[in-house]
Amino acid sequence: MEHTLAQGGLIWRVLVAWADLRGSMRVELDRDPSEGRLLFYVMLFGVVWFSGKLIELSFGPMAPTLSPDEFMARVSAHGASVFFLLLMMYALAAVLHAFARAGGGAGEWRATRAALFWAALVSSPVILCAGLLSMVLAGWPVAVTAAIDKLGELAAVWATACCLSEAHGFRDSWRGLAVIVSMAVLIAATVYLGYLAVAQLLYSQDVAVIHSDVTGTAVGQA
Repeated sequence: MEHTLAQGGLIWRVLVAWADLRGSMRVELDRDPSEGRLLFYVMLFGVVWFSGKLIELSFGPMAPTLSPDEFMARVSAHGASVFFLLLMMYALAAVLHAFARAGGGAGEWRATRAALFWAALVSSPVILCAGLLSMVLAGWPVAVTAAIDKLGELAAVWATACCLSEAHGFRDSWRGLAVIVSMAVLIAATVYLGYLAVAQLLYSQDVAVIHSDVTGTAVGQA
């Protein structure tokens, strides 16, 4: 199987990777990809993502309601998002690496980047097809189209779990999935606690301002 995975060009390797995700990751690590190639992987993922958004804007349910100016504005926004996506992927790789090492992983940060970026590229066709299928079935119940749209995200998570497990020497891919889930839970909890802290601070400031206004009014009337 690994011989098959190593043959052909990039498109072929991406398509057949789903036959053995860990094997495809092992092949990529054996190739010892340069940082430029890893960057190319994540940029290609961004291009596929942008293409899906462009097709959705052009032919999706909202397409007839968009004016030319609004269409171009949304295209520009999605295009700019690709660059932020690149930065986010590098930041995510750093956080994911820390969690993988904390979970007993033995891979280096470069291996973690290779795992995340290769998984993103491998899952990009699935994400694109899921988005197109949900768009074609727009007249179906919302629950059905939403479930189809989520298939791409689930594919990306599982591909990342498999590639991360191979990069860090985990025995099975479920351990890599546990690392991803733990990271997601901690990030969500941190964001939520930060939101509560900011909300409480703003509430305290509003109460202080109202109390000051009431006190000032009472003193003025006296």
